[in-house]
Amino acid sequence: MTPADTIRNLRFHIQRQEKREQFLEKKLLLLAKEAKEKLNSGDKKGAVASMKKRKLYQAELDKISNVKMTLETQAMNLESAVHTADAFKVMSAGTNTMAKIRTEMGGVESVDDLMIDIQDEVQMADEVNTAIGQTAIGPTMDDDELMKELEDMGNMELQQQLDAAETGTKNLPAVPTSKPSKSKQDEEDFKKLEAELAL
Repeated sequence: MTPADTIRNLRFHIQRQEKREQFLEKKLLLLAKEAKEKLNSGDKKGAVASMKKRKLYQAELDKISNVKMTLETQAMNLESAVHTADAFKVMSAGTNTMAKIRTEMGGVESVDDLMIDIQDEVQMADEVNTAIGQTAIGPTMDDDELMKELEDMGNMELQQQLDAAETGTKNLPAVPTSKPSKSKQDEEDFKKLEAELAL
């Protein structure tokens, strides 16, 4: 018999006791009424006999009340035990599930190792990003050396311009040192111009 069946059986017997209790209460009222009527009619023995019966029924009623209380207590305790057992099963299942999940995770050590691995990967990613963001790949260059090279290039270019200018000067035609000879026609034209100005 399951706990639920036992609880139903207890409740059934409690109801039977309650019905028996109701019957006895009615019987007690009838016997009390009967005793009064007999006493009023002068039948003292009959009245005493009714009261004796009433006392027996009262004792039975008290016994039923005690039985009913015992059954109620048992039913309540059993219901409480069933609820406690159900709660225990649920808590036990929850604990087993948590243990299974923890086992699948590998325990605290695995979690610590995972967190360390994550930190290492994050640190490595930061280092890679830093390396990528640095100066473009190539030989290391000194700014002072570059400035000196630039000055040398400027001086060389200036020297080349001077050399070119000097070379160009040598190729020019020579400057005449004597007066140019006048042609006969030029002399006649000059004399004609002087004569016109004299007028």
